[in-house]
Amino acid sequence: MKTLRFLVPAAVLLTTLSGSVMACSAHDDNWTGSDKAAHFGVSMAVGIGTSRLSDDTWTAFGLALVPGVAKELYDATRDCNRFSWKDMAWNAAGAYVGVRTGNWLLGPSGVSYRMAF
Repeated sequence: MKTLRFLVPAAVLLTTLSGSVMACSAHDDNWTGSDKAAHFGVSMAVGIGTSRLSDDTWTAFGLALVPGVAKELYDATRDCNRFSWKDMAWNAAGAYVGVRTGNWLLGPSGVSYRMAF
């Protein structure tokens, strides 16, 4: 898990350094673009899954961000595309909601939401 704590900041640093070059016309990246729901939904699903892999919320959150970071790094290498911090914000929101939902629904003792009521 120490490797993960190094990998995520390193990936963010690399994308910051390499993602600012644009090969094509201005990139239209709205906060409510058509792909934002997909970023949120996939990160939420991965967050629910990673909440089962680790009891530590931050570790699960970091693991849930890995596919989103990988996707954005891939986008940064494509012509007429770039790394999108808005997409990463939606990835982070989805990962957070997913991990918290996973912890609530599927706690250490199995289905734990019944204990909350």
